[in-house]
Amino acid sequence: MAVKESNIKSGKTTESLLAKVLQDKLRPRLKDTVSRLFQGDFSSFPFAALVDLTPSCNLDCPWCIDRFARLGKEIPTEKMLDLLDEFKEMGILSVVYFGGGEPLMHSGIEKILLKTNCLGIDYAINTNGIFLDRALSIIGETCSWTRISWDAGSREAYRDIHQGKDFFDRILKNTGELMKVAQGTVGISFVIMKDNISEIVKATRVAKNIGCDFIQFKPEYTPLKSNKRILSYYKDDLSADIEQQLDLAQAEETPNFSVLSTGSLRTVLDKKPLNQSKNYCYCAAQQFIPLITPHGVYVCPNWRGAKSKCVGDILNTTFKSVWNGEKRQNIIRRLNPAKECEVNCLRHNINILVNSLIEAKKMNLDLLEYLKEIPGEKISDRYFI
Repeated sequence: MAVKESNIKSGKTTESLLAKVLQDKLRPRLKDTVSRLFQGDFSSFPFAALVDLTPSCNLDCPWCIDRFARLGKEIPTEKMLDLLDEFKEMGILSVVYFGGGEPLMHSGIEKILLKTNCLGIDYAINTNGIFLDRALSIIGETCSWTRISWDAGSREAYRDIHQGKDFFDRILKNTGELMKVAQGTVGISFVIMKDNISEIVKATRVAKNIGCDFIQFKPEYTPLKSNKRILSYYKDDLSADIEQQLDLAQAEETPNFSVLSTGSLRTVLDKKPLNQSKNYCYCAAQQFIPLITPHGVYVCPNWRGAKSKCVGDILNTTFKSVWNGEKRQNIIRRLNPAKECEVNCLRHNINILVNSLIEAKKMNLDLLEYLKEIPGEKISDRYFI
């Protein structure tokens, strides 16, 4: 079960989640978390947090997986600043200002980012790039990892897939300006749809020329009003076109620029089963990284907006109270990934690992001692679990 170092693209990817959990600096916390889980104790604090600052978005993309889960008002600035103090006290190492809406539309974004950095918490931002100029210097100087959604490589294609919204030139300018000052990793996100396949290589070359660290390709999900999302196969001819374009994009890779494909994209293109099979009945990953939104705290982003997986409300209490609360314990005890989580889970391998470690302890075997320790210095975004 040792992780090969060749799977780690130093400074270019957040995909090697298993390697991050096994890295030297997190090993003691992993061991403690496993020991507690073995005893049925869910009190160990998370390593990281995903935060939806606001449901507001100026694009409202039809393929957005959060389309029907953008609820409530934004997290008030003062509340978020208090949350950051809690995160520091609890030993949370990183925060991803994640989704729901566009984080840079939050009214207190500059104060929030400055405090996150001042507390020594690594942070990342997922953004559509339109309002990068609002906090460009702060993000450039303090953000560990920024991912900007393009989904196109030209103004015309961007406008076509975004119902006439003409922001591509502005996003391109903002991305270029960020690259002039960025101290952290900056990459581009590209959701592959039937209408932008021909843009794959173009976007790759533009991102490379601007100086970005990576471009990451993903499949399109169809969001449903039930807060679920559907992953579908591309038609055979589209899959062939996508593979051809990805091969051409891959040829643009250099030691300083990576071309990445998510596991879910490979699932679709390789015609693997869309409903990910899970042979474990406990979600250990929820112990590492919860989702915090204006409308509740959820066990993970795949359950954003689902009342049955909401473990509490940080607007009316502290996050620590939610984390240690009886409601959370009851929900995570009942959650059975083998029956409820068919979605392709990003943290599937973490669940396999931790559940294996717990099962080994039942046999008085410390499996962790046999697993290779990963040098954290090799992973620039090492705290984004």
